[in-house]
Amino acid sequence: MNDPHVVALHYSIDYDRQFDYSKAKPFSLKESAFSMEIEDKQVRFKFEAHYATEDEARNAIDDYIRAWEFDACLKRGENFFRLRFEKSEILDRCPTPGVIAVRPTPVRFEFSPSSVEGTVDVPEYPSPPSDIALNPDVETMYTRYMGYRRGREPLASMAYFCLTVLEYSMGGRCKAAQEYQIARNVLKKIGELSSERGGQLARKGDAAATDFTSQERTFLEKAIQKIIRRTAEKAHSPDKQLPDITLSDLPQI
Repeated sequence: MNDPHVVALHYSIDYDRQFDYSKAKPFSLKESAFSMEIEDKQVRFKFEAHYATEDEARNAIDDYIRAWEFDACLKRGENFFRLRFEKSEILDRCPTPGVIAVRPTPVRFEFSPSSVEGTVDVPEYPSPPSDIALNPDVETMYTRYMGYRRGREPLASMAYFCLTVLEYSMGGRCKAAQEYQIARNVLKKIGELSSERGGQLARKGDAAATDFTSQERTFLEKAIQKIIRRTAEKAHSPDKQLPDITLSDLPQI
């Protein structure tokens, strides 16, 4: 091509077979740099700016896609929503007369999740978030949380690790509570449960005799989800005032 221009990029949605997106309603939105359409588990990004190569165009939306996947999977599970690149639409803005450029279309293999017993209907595609950004602290906590979700790490060690990342980033628990707008008693409760419970997978020997109740386990899971997302919100807008995360926002124990 003499003057290639990436018109659009196409992605498909990858997800665990327990989810059924067949009834999800299509939607579209317009951002400053591109417009996006999603329908039938296919996503098309159409660009306003000029990109000469596929790699340039993909790099331009990579952070957007990562934040979208992060937000959806934090809420519903690691394999709830992933975007897999399929193909690009590239136009030659100055074609050589008589020469037709042909780009091969990748072969795509699809399956029908509706054939799996116990599927969960997904009536709406997850919306791309506009209020978060990813940084090393966010991604580290997210990785550990997903490790727990996959059964690779005990709840107590994962929760305590995330708590210490939050505290270390601000130089202590009080400062972390203030900067991230999380009630101190929420952080205190996370610290207590992750140190004093856990059964055979406890962090400390003196907690081995006391396992989590189902309510305590649910509390810790939801609390860690909240603080990971709050860290992402602050990475996006450090000076923005957000509603405090309080015990009333979490399951009661």
